[in-house]
Amino acid sequence: MSNELDMSKARVIEPEFDHRGTPIWRSVLSPPDDTFALVYVIPTRIIPVIVVPGVMGSNLKPKDKGESWRMDSKLTALSWATKSAKQRKTFLRPEVMVVDDDGKVPTDMKLPAEELKRRGWGEIAAMSYGSALRWLEEHLNDFGSYQNGLRAQLRREALGAQVGEQLLSEDEVRLSYRYRFPVHAFGYNWLDDNAQSAQALGRRIDEIIERYNQREMSHGCPLARCEKVILVTHSMGGLVARYCSEVLGYRDKIYGIVHGVMPATGAAAVYRRMKAGTEGPWGVAQVLGADAAEVTAVLSSAPGPLQLLPSPEYGNGWLRIRAGAQELALPQQGDPYGEIYTVRGAWWGLCDEELINPLNEEKDPRMRRQQVDRDWETYTKTILEVIAPFHQKIAAAYHPHTHAFCGASPEHKAYGTVSWQRSGDAGEPVQRWMQSPLAPRMGLREYSKTQGTRTVLHPRSRIPVTFTISDPDEAGDGTVPARSGLAPQPHCQGFLRVPVEHEPAFNPDAGPASRQALLFTLRAIVRIAQRVRESARMMYEDF
Repeated sequence: MSNELDMSKARVIEPEFDHRGTPIWRSVLSPPDDTFALVYVIPTRIIPVIVVPGVMGSNLKPKDKGESWRMDSKLTALSWATKSAKQRKTFLRPEVMVVDDDGKVPTDMKLPAEELKRRGWGEIAAMSYGSALRWLEEHLNDFGSYQNGLRAQLRREALGAQVGEQLLSEDEVRLSYRYRFPVHAFGYNWLDDNAQSAQALGRRIDEIIERYNQREMSHGCPLARCEKVILVTHSMGGLVARYCSEVLGYRDKIYGIVHGVMPATGAAAVYRRMKAGTEGPWGVAQVLGADAAEVTAVLSSAPGPLQLLPSPEYGNGWLRIRAGAQELALPQQGDPYGEIYTVRGAWWGLCDEELINPLNEEKDPRMRRQQVDRDWETYTKTILEVIAPFHQKIAAAYHPHTHAFCGASPEHKAYGTVSWQRSGDAGEPVQRWMQSPLAPRMGLREYSKTQGTRTVLHPRSRIPVTFTISDPDEAGDGTVPARSGLAPQPHCQGFLRVPVEHEPAFNPDAGPASRQALLFTLRAIVRIAQRVRESARMMYEDF
């Protein structure tokens, strides 16, 4: 008599999960036939995957009363579309806001909403990351799909990566199915210094590892085992993760990191937004800041977004002043902080001092000027003592097991360089145009509404002349240019160039390019997970 089971007669009992995320199986007495119940055991050895979102991708709420920044849907996002520069300055400051963990989480998954919230899913924008979190959770924990899941498919499907393109092997896929990959999310105060957010990420890593090591997965099963995590980052989240891993010393608690569309050396679009507002379609621009006044009111006192400015690694010459055939490019000495960011009073400088604090309503000119001076001093101190050191510390600093993808595509141009252009004969050296004052017939606050123009006085005739900011000029993802997106490649074990757009890069519903990016991420996670072989405690004796 054969002892082999006829698998066609199996009744698969899918696992359910209680409010703590513990798997349970429910069944009833089988009918009087030769069918049998088949249960796929949930692994008790854990490799948590933590998604770290980009700038503006974490939900925030005020410590006291005020407006929350919660990106649950387009409707909640558009609540910020009508906010003035004063309202933004009032609420969108790092010392005012904290992470809001009560955002939208799914209610139609096997895992209960309570467990998803415990994992941090409510901390990040459901509008941007909800589908990605679900996709990762389902395809990293598809127990019983060893033969037909997406991981098995990646044994046959090439993705066209520039680095590390080899297909997954049978052994790699088989080992990955011996582990559970619970997907967590980490929301952080994106207005604050990314070094502070990195410290919070380190604490979260410690908490997650401790949580799984202290709990039982199910009754009668041994305690779970968990030693390290895998990080998946979007945009600015990559800078937070790199600082956590390489500067704060958390590398030994991280198996590896997968970066998506990371502005590794910065993005010139930040300069453009502080001078002309957010580029892009209506709605997105209004939410993030439609003009220089709205953007500067927030970014001038928000270290996190300012750390997205081009660093010295980005290179010289990305800001250009053009007058006729003449051109001057900055920075020239590898010092964007001194040559651009803290230049005061110049119409082309990064920060217009009169736009820093729209809450300054002093009527007395002397008192008003004193407040402007204090605001400028605080801003320059942030640039020189927070932004520059952060750039220096993460320069060329990557986890040794890094995988990354970028959207360096001509289909989605981004600002590689930003140019101020005046048509016609220059008539004067560019340096003299750079020293020209703004035309006096409009104040700076009115200029900030002109969507990328500055009218200055001719150096000799004093006739008003207009300079216009350029359009995006470099292949990219619509936000991060190729030069910054491609920068991690020499440090990567896997690297993919794919024509994704920046915001929906991880959205499985955003089209073939985003699907390819997600498959690359899945493959990278499986490959990184092979590092469990380095730990006798995490490996199985029969493998």
